[in-house]
Amino acid sequence: MIEKDKLNFFVIGAAKGGTTTVFERLNAREDVYLSPLKEPNYYSSDIDTSKFSPEFRANTRLDLSEYFSTSPLPTLQIGFVRDAGEYASLFEPAPRTAKLIGECSTSYLWSSVAPSLLKADHPSARILIMLRNPIDRLFSHYMMARKYGFTKLPLREAVEKDLAHPTPGWGASELFVELGMYSEQINRWRAEFPDSSIKIMLTEDLRSPEKWNDLLEWCGLPIIEENSKLGQSTKLERKGDANTAGLARFEGVNRFLTSRGLKHKLGNLIPRVLKRKLVAWYYSSDNLPKITKEERNYLKGLYSEEIGNLRKEFGLEVENWK
Repeated sequence: MIEKDKLNFFVIGAAKGGTTTVFERLNAREDVYLSPLKEPNYYSSDIDTSKFSPEFRANTRLDLSEYFSTSPLPTLQIGFVRDAGEYASLFEPAPRTAKLIGECSTSYLWSSVAPSLLKADHPSARILIMLRNPIDRLFSHYMMARKYGFTKLPLREAVEKDLAHPTPGWGASELFVELGMYSEQINRWRAEFPDSSIKIMLTEDLRSPEKWNDLLEWCGLPIIEENSKLGQSTKLERKGDANTAGLARFEGVNRFLTSRGLKHKLGNLIPRVLKRKLVAWYYSSDNLPKITKEERNYLKGLYSEEIGNLRKEFGLEVENWK
């Protein structure tokens, strides 16, 4: 088991809400250590990987034995760690000088069991919740689903099909709408942790130097000129957002390769240098589709009450989200 006072910081979601940007900015500091496996999903043990859809399974590395046999552990976006020893090994390289040690798993906000399990191991941890306008979050999620071949349907059809899924769940369905119903998810964490240990930030706050400095102060970090471990400036004004959108140039081929697990297999056969160039060409950010007025109005109808709850219950300035 990991020492209860070692891990003291968790970014728990929401998915497509800016967690990767937070991860990259904080992890660039010398006094912060975050898991090289960005989303280990260790405490969301209610996620059943055996129920993952073929498309999700094809895009997710489920066998992490090779990863954990590598030293030092390389950076990896997502995995589903279930072994306590493997989870602990993610944090063994943390230097003694690190003031903030933790990880960022977006499934924790959704998970029903993560709040109590994490509290049992790390009762004094700080919990950062990133929230994005649920309409924009859903559209970004939809674009990612199209990018990786999870759907080819128009937005509304994809949402309605997902809502009708007979056994919805993380990796089993998209949870397009459910992941944006923040109030109930936040309250599960508030039931376990005091309000002083929970900070809610909006995605748009990441563009505010003042609010970023507020986060650093809450984390107990000095507000300094932040220099990355590569010696490059990470000043807020110069740091771009992570996880930019893109679509496969041939969506039909992309979905075929994804659904049959061929894309991952082919990727393992291509040399790393060539693979980077191929991926840069394969996914294009040119002329990406925009959400239509009709689609936005449809999603407004789904989220109007939820946005009102966020404003009334948590005092969040989200009225403009409508």
